[in-house]
Formats: sequence, structure tokens, C-alpha cells
Amino acid sequence: MGRPREHGADTRAALLAAAGEIVHAEGAAAVSVRRVADAVGTTTRAVYSLFGDKDGLLRELSSDVAETMRRHHAAVPELPDPLAELRRLIAGFRAAALEKRQLYDLFMAQVHADADPDDPVFRLVYASFDRVLSTIRRALELGLFPGRDEFTVGRHLLALVHGLASLELRGVLGGEDTAGPVWDQATAATLAGLTTARR
Repeated sequence: MGRPREHGADTRAALLAAAGEIVHAEGAAAVSVRRVADAVGTTTRAVYSLFGDKDGLLRELSSDVAETMRRHHAAVPELPDPLAELRRLIAGFRAAALEKRQLYDLFMAQVHADADPDDPVFRLVYASFDRVLSTIRRALELGLFPGRDEFTVGRHLLALVHGLASLELRGVLGGEDTAGPVWDQATAATLAGLTTARR
């Protein structure tokens, strides 16, 4: 009979949750192996055994929130109207941000100009954006974004959702009930502007 695992799934989940709370409250720089272990009531050995080191722990958190974002985007079906589909994808971004509110900033930290395209975490992050770009390409084929290209439209929409998510998660937009209409109105205005021919 094999030796039972000292650090199992429950410890792993507890460590990730504790690290997530620290990231949310103070940022990733505040995370340390000792602090996370103490928060769970275990030893630093548990962190090293399960994640390798602090960087491994943070990468696991990044993968977790990136997979949540990917899952919400993948759940949106392809619709005959790409604008309606984009509205659903924007709503999916919001749902993922709210589901992983503690880790949202860690997710967006992966989005930068110098990201390594071969990094597994970045590939997972990009899967969400690629899903959106595929819908934008269909909209362009239908002439819905005249005078624009997919990356220009994509950057507009990324700025929209990141700005709204950041404000909502900081309570600036009020509760979820009051924030919802702000998302809807901003989405409608942005898409309307993008579908207007450039002068």
C-alpha cells in the first residue's frame, strides 16, 4: 500500500484561495510562500510540494482565471448576427471577471506587448481574445465595421470591457444590478460607433 499523499486537493485549493485573497487585497507582490502557508495553517513545504515556488503558485492562479475567461467565451454560440454575438461575448467577459474578481488583475497582467506567445498561460489568455477576434472577422466580412480592421476593433472592445470590469470590481458602478445597465449602454454605444463609417 502506497504512502498517502500529505498535501492533497483540499490543501491545494486552500492555498490557491489564500493566495487569491492576498492578490486581491494587496497585489501579487505581497504574496509569499510563508504568508500563504501561514494563512492556511500549513507548512511552506506544502506550497513547494504542490506548486514548486511562489512563481508556480501565481502561475496556477493566472491559469485558473484565464481558463474561467476562456470557458465563458467558449460557451457563447455562433450567432447569425455577429453584433449580437459580440454583446454575448462582452457579457461573458463580465461574468468571468465577477466569478474571479479576486484574480482579475492577475489575468490582465498577462496582457502586455512583450508577452511570450509560447507561454502556456499566455496561450490560454489569448484563447479568449481569439474567440472575440473570430466574431469580429465575421462582422468585417459583412461590412459591419467600415474602414476598420479586426485588431483596431478588438482593441476598442478590450478597452471597453477592461475599463468597465475594473470600475465594477472596485465598486464604482454600484452593485451588480446598477452596473448591468452601464455595461449594456456602454456596449451599445461602442458598437454603434464602430459600425459608423469613419470620416
